[in-house]
Amino acid sequence: MAVERIDAQIQSLISGAQQKAQQEANKTDEADAARLRAQKKIEQKKKLLKQTGVQKETFQRTNKLQGKMRQILGGSQGPEAAQAAQSWGDNQQLQSKLTDAHRNQFREAMSNNPAKATKTAASINRLTQSPEFESVDTTKQMGVIQQALIESPELEKPAGELLKSRFMKAPKADSETKNRFMDFGLNQAKKGGTDFKLGSVKHASDMLGSMVQGGTTKGAQRAAMKMVETKPNDLGAMKNVDAFVQDAGVKKMPSFARGKATGLLAKAGGGPEVKESFTKLANNPKFQSQSPENQGRFFSTVGSGRASEFEAISNKLNQALQGPEFPQQTNQVSKFLGAISQQASTGGAKEVNSEVATARAKSSGLPKPPTLLSTEGLSEEEAVQVRAQNRANVIQFYNKLTRSYDAAEKKLNKARYLEDVNSLQQLREPPALDTSALSAEELAFVEERTASVKEKLGQVKKLQRQKARELRGKRMPPARRRALAAKRRASGKQPQYFSPGSGSALSAGLASKGAAAGSPEAPAPTQSGLPRTPAAGARGVARGSMGGRIEGDIQSQVASALSQLGDGPLTAEMAGKVAQTIATQVASQVASQVASQISEQLTGEVASGVAAPAPSSEAESPRAEQSGKRDGWGIPRSFERDLGGARQAPVKPRSEAPEQLPDREQIVNERYTGRTLVKDPATIRAMDQLSQSSWKELNRSEMALLKNLGWTQQVWDTKDTPAARWPIAMATLFVNLSPVQREAVRKLGFSPHDWDVRIQAGTMGKNA
Repeated sequence: MAVERIDAQIQSLISGAQQKAQQEANKTDEADAARLRAQKKIEQKKKLLKQTGVQKETFQRTNKLQGKMRQILGGSQGPEAAQAAQSWGDNQQLQSKLTDAHRNQFREAMSNNPAKATKTAASINRLTQSPEFESVDTTKQMGVIQQALIESPELEKPAGELLKSRFMKAPKADSETKNRFMDFGLNQAKKGGTDFKLGSVKHASDMLGSMVQGGTTKGAQRAAMKMVETKPNDLGAMKNVDAFVQDAGVKKMPSFARGKATGLLAKAGGGPEVKESFTKLANNPKFQSQSPENQGRFFSTVGSGRASEFEAISNKLNQALQGPEFPQQTNQVSKFLGAISQQASTGGAKEVNSEVATARAKSSGLPKPPTLLSTEGLSEEEAVQVRAQNRANVIQFYNKLTRSYDAAEKKLNKARYLEDVNSLQQLREPPALDTSALSAEELAFVEERTASVKEKLGQVKKLQRQKARELRGKRMPPARRRALAAKRRASGKQPQYFSPGSGSALSAGLASKGAAAGSPEAPAPTQSGLPRTPAAGARGVARGSMGGRIEGDIQSQVASALSQLGDGPLTAEMAGKVAQTIATQVASQVASQVASQISEQLTGEVASGVAAPAPSSEAESPRAEQSGKRDGWGIPRSFERDLGGARQAPVKPRSEAPEQLPDREQIVNERYTGRTLVKDPATIRAMDQLSQSSWKELNRSEMALLKNLGWTQQVWDTKDTPAARWPIAMATLFVNLSPVQREAVRKLGFSPHDWDVRIQAGTMGKNA
């Protein structure tokens, strides 16, 4: 009883200790959870205080401006200023197209310079009452006009003339391009001279008007406007783009292809050579006979290269269209353009090869028919072997065809989208097989297998038509389509491994005999059939491969060993003994020849006084062969992992020369080869225009570039506040940026020198 009480006390102590430890662990977990909750609350409080500070500052600034406007309306700056401010505020047609930021902009101008703002208000009121004001359809356009008139009230007449232009009145004109055109025109009018009425503004207006009338896309309009902004004095480029859009062949193209071609011409600077090459391509009869999708892909293929190579790529496409080997089917043309695009994007125009692309486009997933050997001029035994090999090649060919159609049938049964059905390119008639070298019996066998394969193909095609009807309205999601395309690009070309059955010496010997006897020349088949029996294999090896390599006594010994076999069946034990005898004789002969050559070489080196160099490492010394291991035929083989190859060092030796870092010139002139940041550079506005827009007013491309430089929505919207802290990339020199950031800087319109100058100026201000 005493022992039981002691055990009970021990158990109670243990359980109490376990409970206490568990309670302490729970307290630790609760403390960690409480600490995390406190940290989260602190972060939320900081964010709220920061946001409250920004809102408070904005509210105070707005109240201050409203107070000044009330004073002006009360007559503190004179009756004219009061009347102008009153008329500006009562103009409902104007106020409906202004944002709060635009209204505060006018109020600041009125409070800072009431006399000038009075003229601005009068100019804006007169402009809104004119009929051409109906062309203003967005708040951004009105903001551009008001900003220009605030700076120069005398621009009222040029602004009205710009609003009268054919491009600004067009309902299909891109709003972003209209903003940029209005800004460009007012800046040119501010400079004065003849550029406004007779120069760049007039030609730009005519070019954009022709583009809108021709139904070009907004991407093409933005690219053309960027060309005008980049080279405002190049009137010839604007004329070339205008003439290209009005060409009859270009007007026949679908909208996407026409917009892509016009955008590429503008991206190339509107050069006359590029314009002539594009016009020739658009007027080509073979090009006009293509499907709308392929017509657009033609110019997309041209755009896969550099802007300086557009002309060369377009000329090569024109030459390929003129060639007789150009593909006829739509899917083959699509594959051809894909191959050209890959060549142009990786190696430039010099790597574009239309012949290789044509061969790739016309290749199918079906197996190639084998070349059958002729038995003319061969002995009876050799003719039997050739017939057996031809029969094996024919059976293998039709088996591959059947497996290909079976795989297509499985894919059709698992198809979920219409693209899965349309992606099957191997559902076509099998290629013709040259049966001129076959006998009547073999020809009947081939016809029987051909009929069987065609029957299978008919069943699969019927299933394909049925699946196409069922999945007619089910299309693959764009995200899945992009993922599949990325997977295909990542897989690349698979390596070709060594095939023991390729390049048989027996096939080469038989083909040479047939050619010598006067039979038609036929190349050796890519794959040869295996021997039917070990005896036939041993005889084939002895007669085919060893007959041309073994000399002297070895050949006679092999012949005597084979003569001892007789005509009876060859067992595995007998074949192993013969093979072992042959291998031993070959090894002894080769060893004696090598020993004699080495002794002669050493004798000559000793006589000349030159010592033979010793092997410097294990990799240069002869390797020890594995002995005592034979294969199923009794022939000694090497069963090592690397098949007797040279050993590779497990670790790359350290280079003695230190790695040289690229200098500034190399980094500045580097070519970015990473992932494409922006597909259409024309969508990116200048940094000065971006800084005036809020984060939500930016497009996706502009947001992506700014995110690469460290900007976020909160940091961007509060960048002008006194407590703003800009990303570290905005204070980093060009050479110290990452490759993605350097490419983002280039896409934003900065050269390396301009970026460094801006960095040096910015680091001296409030954001240093």
